[in-house]
Amino acid sequence: MRKRTLSITLILIFILSRAWGQGMISVDEVKAAFIFHFIDFTQWQDKEPVCYVCVPQDERLRRVSRQSLEGKVIDGRKILVVDRWDHCHVLVADQIPSMTDSVLTIGPINNGSLLEFKLIDHRLRFAVNIGKLKKTKLKISSQLLKLAILENG
Repeated sequence: MRKRTLSITLILIFILSRAWGQGMISVDEVKAAFIFHFIDFTQWQDKEPVCYVCVPQDERLRRVSRQSLEGKVIDGRKILVVDRWDHCHVLVADQIPSMTDSVLTIGPINNGSLLEFKLIDHRLRFAVNIGKLKKTKLKISSQLLKLAILENG
């Protein structure tokens, strides 16, 4: 079942990335779809009933993420998009606080993030800071990592 889900995820990411490249949807809609799948393929150690997606800096991405993610449930956790820096499962920001070993951080890898969105050949992709990932308490599916650009930031 997990393999089928990943196959569908790959197809959706490919379609969304192409649609954005052709100007059919916004880059923020593609990023929100990526964030949803990052959550789906990541395991946290806590068992909170809510998965907090913190987007404190990018108002447009926060709005689009709220529209597309809020209320969805993954592994029994309801997704809630918030405008804050703390108590996050996912943090999307340009600068990453140092105490984030149980937070999936998305932003510039050279600023300490685990994941970074990258535009390559008019397609949105993502990179993973594999060195930092090994030091966290998060478990990211190897299937998701196969899709990533692996970096040691």
